[in-house]
Formats: sequence, structure tokens, C-alpha cells
Amino acid sequence: MLFSNSALFQGVVRLWESTPVEVSDLSGNNRIVVVLGGMLSENQHNGLPRFNQSADRFWQAFYLLKTGVADTLIISGGLGTLFDKQKPEALMWKEYLEETGLHSGNILTESESRNTYENALNAAKVFKEMQVSANIILVTSSFHMPRARACFEKQGFNVETFPADPIGSTRPLKWKDYIIPSAGVLESWSTLFREWAGIVMYKVNGYI
Repeated sequence: MLFSNSALFQGVVRLWESTPVEVSDLSGNNRIVVVLGGMLSENQHNGLPRFNQSADRFWQAFYLLKTGVADTLIISGGLGTLFDKQKPEALMWKEYLEETGLHSGNILTESESRNTYENALNAAKVFKEMQVSANIILVTSSFHMPRARACFEKQGFNVETFPADPIGSTRPLKWKDYIIPSAGVLESWSTLFREWAGIVMYKVNGYI
């Protein structure tokens, strides 16, 4: 009953998630957007990408690119597990964008990363190859932003954040949120618990 209460969950998640950022709040000094994977998987029946809720990350980053806030977009994401037989995520994004006519020369992909630490590590290699300053707008889910930002700063990036895909509600609480249990809220707690566990493990391993 306690952990199925929407009002309690919303109170906790609003304390944890990164604060939403308006486009006008961005400094304008960072012209490269890095968006982290975890947004799609391959549909084994037809080979097309299957988008999940976190695909909001890409579309928010794409908006920054197409409205001129940024000059370059880098999609970072490979296979989530060692024995995954799917296409790397960034490769699926590249094919999808090319087939739909949305791809352009200023959208780059990095498809070797399996986790957030490798996102930052491999992005640093890309920036070194491009010979550009490590100044970025980082786009990932709001609940994941604290760990992601710490990983990228550990690799020497100057990070400006643009959180996406919040698990906290974007609407005011209603009376039913206080008294009607929600099975969906129980699942949302697991997302937070996994993220908190991930932060502990990343600190133990020296990734952040």
C-alpha cells in the first residue's frame, strides 16, 4: 500500500530527478549534443526498431539540433549485454534515420558502448578524433542524469544537461493520487532502485 501510493512516489522522484531545463536556459556555448542509448530494440519479427518510452531522449536532442541550438548530434549506444545478437542500437538509429530521410551529416553514431560508463569513455574517444573541445549538452532520462553526468565529467567533459523522459508526473497531483493504489507506481519504484544501485556500483568501480 505504501509503495503503490502515487503521491509518495511523486514526492520522492521530484527530489531525485534532474530539474527540467528550458531551451532558453541553455548557455549557447556548447554546440554538440550527446544522447545516450536505451531507447529502442530490434523487433525480431520484421527487423524494424521498437521504440520505448526513453526514445523521448532522442527526439528532445533532435529538436535541439533542428532548431539550431546545437550543430552536431551524437547517438551513443551499442549492445546492452555481452551475448545480445541484435544490431547495436546506434546502428539501428542510423538506419532508421537514413530510411526515413531524417539523417544528415551532423548526426553521428557511436555503437560500441554497453553501459553509461562506456558511453562516456567512447564519447571521449570520438571527441579526440574530431579534435574538438569536450563541451556538450548531455541528453538522457531525468532519473538517470545524475549518474550519467558524473560519468562524463569523470572523463573530462564540460557538461550542460537537458533531461528528458521524466518518470515523475508532469501534471499537478490529483486527489486520487493520494488515496488510490497504483500497480504502475510499484514498477516505477523499481526503476529508481536500479538506478540507485547502479550509482553505488559505479562509485565502487571508480566510474564516477
